[in-house]
Amino acid sequence: METVRLSEINSNTHFVQINLSDLLEQLGEDEVKNILSSFVCPLNADVEKFVKTKAVEFSRRGFSKRKLREHGIFDTKSNEYTVAAPLIAQLGKNYANGNNSLISGRDLLQMAMEKVKKVQNEVGGRFVYLECEEKPRLMEFYESNHFKIFGRRKLDRDETDIEGKYLLQYFTIL
Repeated sequence: METVRLSEINSNTHFVQINLSDLLEQLGEDEVKNILSSFVCPLNADVEKFVKTKAVEFSRRGFSKRKLREHGIFDTKSNEYTVAAPLIAQLGKNYANGNNSLISGRDLLQMAMEKVKKVQNEVGGRFVYLECEEKPRLMEFYESNHFKIFGRRKLDRDETDIEGKYLLQYFTIL
């Protein structure tokens, strides 16, 4: 992993983004899992569970492909359009030791969007998407940040900390 440069520090929040894959490479899986085990997010148990139990595997597999109509490739077997797009997965703040007051949700989302934009400048692409529970506060937050709803995804069997039977899918164009 590269040494973090001062130019990489977000001047508005003084936070540094570290790629989980880079962290895994530098510290190893056991140490990264130990670090992630201290993450606490009482407002969203699914985010907390993801960070503690699935984030490492999610990073290793590079999951990011979902369906969006109009700008994708039509698959005649599934009768659907598919677009490769980065997924902003499990956006949440760590509430341990009052850390949640250190950054706003809007700033956290902006950091993620800036990272996606930087990657898309290198490899191409225009879309980014995310999934969230159907909760008015979450829906209002993402819609006020220019995300549009495009579908619903049935929950996987292991997604047990989520209310309801599906997640709303939102996208935006960068």
